[in-house]
Amino acid sequence: MGDLSVARKYASALFRLASEGRAAARVRGDLESLVGLLRESPRLVSFLESPDVAKKEKAAFLDRAFRGKVDDAVLPFLFLLSRRDRLGLLPDILAEFERFDEEKSGVQRAEVVTAVPLSPREKELIVSRLVNITGKTILLRDRVDPAIIGGVVVYVNGDVIDGSIRARLAELRAALLAAPVAR
Repeated sequence: MGDLSVARKYASALFRLASEGRAAARVRGDLESLVGLLRESPRLVSFLESPDVAKKEKAAFLDRAFRGKVDDAVLPFLFLLSRRDRLGLLPDILAEFERFDEEKSGVQRAEVVTAVPLSPREKELIVSRLVNITGKTILLRDRVDPAIIGGVVVYVNGDVIDGSIRARLAELRAALLAAPVAR
């Protein structure tokens, strides 16, 4: 089983638990803070992932560091991840937790790639069209990739809408190569 599917299962269980107590926003914030802390502290990651450190010692550290500072659902969750040597999955668990939270809230992330930066008006038009397609609130992330030459590529809900010139040229090339040669 891949790490992402494992992270998804942990995130799903934590999200269900947090949603029951209407604490999803607090839990999400705590996870974001924890992931940020781990990114900033490689020594902490080394300690928590070290096979030379006893699980009881790790649990005691987590208890001292986070008791009363995180939501009631988060500390036992950290203990569970520590016992199962899965603390390294926290960034992926956070990403999946965010996805569950956004899905429940009717929010959809989308990425748009263009060869040149989009104007605010162009972003607005893309968001408007995506709202019409998905029926959800869109969180748009845009990035520039000159390799697409022109046009736009949109990634939304696992789908790719490729309206780039690069894609059109590839289609034209394939059609020309497949066409019979006249002699």
